[in-house]
Amino acid sequence: MITEGNNKVLGIIGSPRKGGNTEVLVDEVLSGAEEAGATVTKVALRDLSISPCRACNGCRQTGKCVQDDDMVRLIDLMEQNDVWVIGTPIYWWSVTAQVKAFIDRWYGLDQSIFQGKQLVLTIPMGGHDEYYARHTIGMFEDICRYLGMQHLQTIVAPGMNGKGSVREFPQYLELARTAGLQVFGH
Repeated sequence: MITEGNNKVLGIIGSPRKGGNTEVLVDEVLSGAEEAGATVTKVALRDLSISPCRACNGCRQTGKCVQDDDMVRLIDLMEQNDVWVIGTPIYWWSVTAQVKAFIDRWYGLDQSIFQGKQLVLTIPMGGHDEYYARHTIGMFEDICRYLGMQHLQTIVAPGMNGKGSVREFPQYLELARTAGLQVFGH
């Protein structure tokens, strides 16, 4: 549960598909958090220009990435929000390219911006078994441990093959909404 006084939640849509299952689930988490009194913000990585890491190590020398793109604005949002709701479908047992580029750019960031942040993860996928999400879940668990973040919850919705098909499964919508409510102990 989030600590008293913190009430900002950032939803990050990692799917290239607008209005798809990932966005629906993140929206449900945000809706629950808002109902519990949080201020919510949502961004879709598909709408941002985030270049992949160049492995130039310029960030290690100057303290900031040499690339001037939307990641600068997103870092500000990450710092301002206490809880991050990251949604990604499973693409070949992993995250989307958009999410991977976003996470790779964390390499050059001051790790203090991550410490104490909390994460809710939403993972819709076409596969009918949560087994397909195991690498993604493990990656985020490792990231949280390494960066001093708290992994609050993961909502996995298998068998979501059509755009927005998660709407036909109220149990996943309720899990997501409840996750948002529980962030603040309601």
